[in-house]
Amino acid sequence: MFTISIETQFKAKHSIALPDGSREPEHEHFWAVSMEVAADKLNSNGVVMDFAPLKAKLAAVTSKLADVSLNDIDYFRENGSTSENVAVYVFRQLEPKLPAEVRLKTISVSEQVGCSAKYSKDQ
Repeated sequence: MFTISIETQFKAKHSIALPDGSREPEHEHFWAVSMEVAADKLNSNGVVMDFAPLKAKLAAVTSKLADVSLNDIDYFRENGSTSENVAVYVFRQLEPKLPAEVRLKTISVSEQVGCSAKYSKDQ
């Protein structure tokens, strides 16, 4: 199996619920999102997939999250705007946009250096 990855960043605000039921103050992060895709064999050009269209697909999803409060997006109102839920959201938006022979393995989201969440369908 062959695996490639790309990363992008976007700036957005969020506020999550705290264990005591209160909310933290809304604040901004430069979110880093990386994705890994895989294929069992290389295509006729000798690659899993060209990086440029792959990066464009990721940018199309993350651009909708950029420069907004994530809490204003329906998905995050229902699920919370945690790094874990951003990873799930991006995964679900991207997966159907990939070519049939390319599998989305993981989405990793970091809201600050050294702190990240990863989502995959694999056990």
